[in-house]
Amino acid sequence: MTMVSPKWLSFYIDCEDGCRPKPAPLDQLSPEVRHIVASVPRAQERMVAAMAEPYWRWRLFGIKMLDALPFVFLFFSVGMALWRFSDRQEHRDWNGIAWLQRAAGAGVVLALSAPLAQILCDAVFLAAVTDTGAFSYTIELTEIANHLLFAGAAWAAIWALAAGLRARGDLAEIV
Repeated sequence: MTMVSPKWLSFYIDCEDGCRPKPAPLDQLSPEVRHIVASVPRAQERMVAAMAEPYWRWRLFGIKMLDALPFVFLFFSVGMALWRFSDRQEHRDWNGIAWLQRAAGAGVVLALSAPLAQILCDAVFLAAVTDTGAFSYTIELTEIANHLLFAGAAWAAIWALAAGLRARGDLAEIV
């Protein structure tokens, strides 16, 4: 969608003249930057014009992929782990554990890439609308820390599963 028409990534339905969707590119921005851009005259028209250029589309596509790919890989890894656990091969547990470790790594990358993608998106749109490229941005470390703690808890649970598998193998050798 970003490559085809990035202005339609967020839209609203206007029912004043026949209930048609209209693009709302300002909704893609963080509240701080949205307030700055909204105060610029003709900001929305300048944003829509900038999004029509292929250079801006590629930039937005890269930013959206930075945000989406870790999320996609996380769910792909969890799905592959479940598939490997259900397999009837001899080393299915270790194959599933390896995919769960990849999923935990993707969770860490996701925790860090989501705020970075929002900052880059704001910077791209701000550069399109205003002549200044510098802006200040507030990063909520609490949200990032919560996501990192969740990914760390998943990593610890996976480590415990791997330790249990090793102990089971050691016990099987002794018996």
